[in-house]
Amino acid sequence: MLLQAIAIDDEPAALKVIESHASKIPFLNLKETFLHPTDGLAYLQKNQVDLVFLDVQMPDLMGTELAELLRSLDIQLVFITAYADYAVKGFQLQALDYLLKPVPLTRFLEACNRALQGRQKRLKQSPSLFIKDGYDWVRIELEKVLYIRSDTNLLFFHQEGKTVSTRMTISKALELLPQGAFVRVHKSYIVAISAIKKIERHQLTVGNEQIPMASSYKEHLQRLLLP
Repeated sequence: MLLQAIAIDDEPAALKVIESHASKIPFLNLKETFLHPTDGLAYLQKNQVDLVFLDVQMPDLMGTELAELLRSLDIQLVFITAYADYAVKGFQLQALDYLLKPVPLTRFLEACNRALQGRQKRLKQSPSLFIKDGYDWVRIELEKVLYIRSDTNLLFFHQEGKTVSTRMTISKALELLPQGAFVRVHKSYIVAISAIKKIERHQLTVGNEQIPMASSYKEHLQRLLLP
């Protein structure tokens, strides 16, 4: 799936950063960029896109005001701004994410992965993530993931007969994974709920592997799985 996107920001330098980041993400097609919010609005009234990167403070029309006008459209919004003060308003407008300038590529990618999952959910497709493994971009089909192991800032996604690693914290992975499909059972492990075969006192059987279970996570897991 390719996400179709546009960006609206009155700062040319900010649009250049978005263009640069977008060019590095294989599932994102940045179709157009606009310096004037009214031009972006006119484009959206005639063209369908999946995602809009939107500055907040702009002349003539604030990004939050433009977001209000777009509520009736099936568009996901990501605010990109230098001002943290508008974060609450942004989420009240059901923005997918709120990125502060200067935006690192990793945060930009997280927002795009959220948009990808949102689009997949709307189309009832299997959820997936794109991660960077060395120099390669790899699609992880989340339904095939048995468990995720953390080792410092590296995450290892374990599937049947296959493991893919990427630089990411376990807390960030939890933010990106679909709710209700995965659960944390240890400071270093997340498991797919559907892959749990057996719960013992201090470990789980997931697929053919034994995964340690910390007592601090055991009660939450039991509430999820046991009658």
